[in-house]
Amino acid sequence: MMQLDDYTTDPLHPNQNPITDDDDNAAIESDSSLDEEESPLVLALDDLESRLVASLNEFKSHPGRASDPRSQTIHDELASILRPVVEVTSHLGPSTGRALANGYPHVLGVEMCVDEIYQRTVSELALPVILESAQSDVIPAKRAASLATFHTLYNEWRKGGSWLDGTTNAPAWSGPYGPGGAGSAAGGVPA
Repeated sequence: MMQLDDYTTDPLHPNQNPITDDDDNAAIESDSSLDEEESPLVLALDDLESRLVASLNEFKSHPGRASDPRSQTIHDELASILRPVVEVTSHLGPSTGRALANGYPHVLGVEMCVDEIYQRTVSELALPVILESAQSDVIPAKRAASLATFHTLYNEWRKGGSWLDGTTNAPAWSGPYGPGGAGSAAGGVPA
């Protein structure tokens, strides 16, 4: 606790208050319960991002040679490494946004959830990394796999419930905002 006799006038800090109590300052702390109870959208985004980062890191650190040339080619191996990126960005992202909006209808809207998931997982993470690899990776097989991923993403995004879903006649229900799964397996995940 600060006493008046402990106070010295500091010309660099003229607004210093001589009568303060350290106990009063201790009351001003952040509420830890807010940190513990994160938004379900933030938790879902963290999970999706961690899946993407793991797959993209494995792809970026791949040496560019098939680990076992007898069982599969380098192209098949790289495509299997990038498959989780396709799954998360094409199917898990939109379905997670719809599920969150259905689970918390008064808190989260479908548009907000889906748009935030698209922004953070597709726009800011997956597409820039794949594009950078397609443009500047020194290993030709990885450049080819990155380019092939764009074609795969386009085909997967056109399926029911994904980003470019055109299978529904009602525009308000098409794409990630609709119920999902139209024209594909349940939940929009391919069989």
